[in-house]
Order: sequence, then C-alpha cells, then structure tokens
Amino acid sequence: METKPSGQAFGLLFVTFFIWGSVYVGGKLIAQDLPPALVACLRCVTAMVPLLWMARKHLGTNIQREDWKYLILIGILGYFSTFFLIQLGISLTGATMASLINALNPVSVTILAALLLKEHITPVKLLCLALALAGTVVITRGAGSQSELLGMAAVLLSVITWGFASVYMRRLTAKYPAILITTYGMAIGLLLHIPAGILSAATQPVVFSPKTGLIILYLGIFGSGAAQYTWTKCLSLLPASTCSLFYPLQPAFSALLGAALLKEAFTPTFLVGLLLISLDV
Repeated sequence: METKPSGQAFGLLFVTFFIWGSVYVGGKLIAQDLPPALVACLRCVTAMVPLLWMARKHLGTNIQREDWKYLILIGILGYFSTFFLIQLGISLTGATMASLINALNPVSVTILAALLLKEHITPVKLLCLALALAGTVVITRGAGSQSELLGMAAVLLSVITWGFASVYMRRLTAKYPAILITTYGMAIGLLLHIPAGILSAATQPVVFSPKTGLIILYLGIFGSGAAQYTWTKCLSLLPASTCSLFYPLQPAFSALLGAALLKEAFTPTFLVGLLLISLDV
C-alpha cells in the first residue's frame, strides 16, 4: 500500500524540479525588463488563478486558530521572501548559478525538520549534507564580481526562508489538504507582494512586451501555481527531508535550459560544485 503514494510523490518531485529549474531561466530572460519585486508580485498574482480553481472544494475548510500562525509564516517566508530573494539573485547572477545555490535547500530543510519536526537524520543524509555544503563552498568562491556575490547571498538567504516554510508546510499537511495550504500561503504572500511591486514599478524602469507577458504567465501558472501545489503534495506523502534531497535535479535542468536558451557557459568551478551537490541524490 505504501508504494503507491511513494511512487506518486517521486514522479511529482521530478515534475516539480523540472518546472522550478525552468523558472530560473524564465526569470533571467525578463530580469532586464522588470525589477525583481515586480516580477515576484506578478508571478504571485498569476499563480492565484490556478490555485483558487484547484482549491475551490476546500475553501470552506475550517482552519484552527493555532494553525493560522503557521500559515502566515508560510506566506511571509515561503511565498513573499523566497520569491523576491530568488528573483533578486537571478537578476544579479546567472540563472544556472542561482538555481545551483538554491539546491542547498536539503541542508536547511533537513536540519530544520530534525529540530522542529523531530525527523531522524541518518548517516546517509549527513553525508548528503556534507557534499551539498562542499559544493556551495566551491561555487561561492568562484564568484566573479561583487554583484554576483550579492546575488549568491540573496539566494542563500532564500534557502533559509524556504526551509522554514517547508517545515511548516509539512506540519500542516497532516491536518489540511496540500492545495489549501498552498493557496492560503500564496494569498498571504500576495498581500505583501502588491505594495512591494507597486513601489518598485514606480521607482525603477519597466519594459513590458508580449514576451515578458508570456514568461510572467508561465512563471505564475506553472512555476508558482502548479509546482507549488505539487511540492506541498509531496510533503504530505514523504518526509520533508526526503523531498528536499531531490533539489539537485533543479540545477541540472536549469543548467541544460540555461545553456540552450541563455548561452550560459559551464565554468570549471560550476561543474565541480554541480557534481558535489548532485551527488547528494
């Protein structure tokens, strides 16, 4: 009986990380046209359409008072802070590099799941964490400029915020449908994205084109809607630390798409970092 949900979760994890890998490339394609806060805002607005449709049968579910604090934290940390920090990192460094650093999520998720959810850290997972950390040291030491270093720092911070959010998601999926948690979290994040997006649009250059509009739709519907739901669904089927160990698939997909669409080159430092982080699968 347990093989079915596990098999479903593994399939959903592959789909999730392919979409998330493509999100970095899409974000880089419009990084020169829109400020990061506006991209994050529009991405969140667009995501609400498919999420509300998928969650329509659960919107009447009663949320216990003590659980609202976790939903609010998911919205602030997962869907506001993480979205903005990732787009900021993409704009300052390459899509492939940002995606590779984001693959460090297993480190934060596994450690936080052990501290907050009492999930057991096995010797194999400890080895995985060591490999991921070694890969991070390699790629950050290869930063080519101060701007790129700041971009890496932004993505590293997003790893921490998403780690906390994922742990809180795991806690709530034992009580509520995954799609409901995703929808409420995104809606709470949107309340913060709207003023931040308006402010950035008023103070920074904005160039909107049909290509930009199509990419925003993709980032919202698939990257922030469908993929966020499948991630939360996976957290309801498998331990948070197990789900997080698939993160190295994201930079692998992102690297292939970045090379094809952005002509991003693979430096020796990047390849060594990719190898070390990918070994933790």
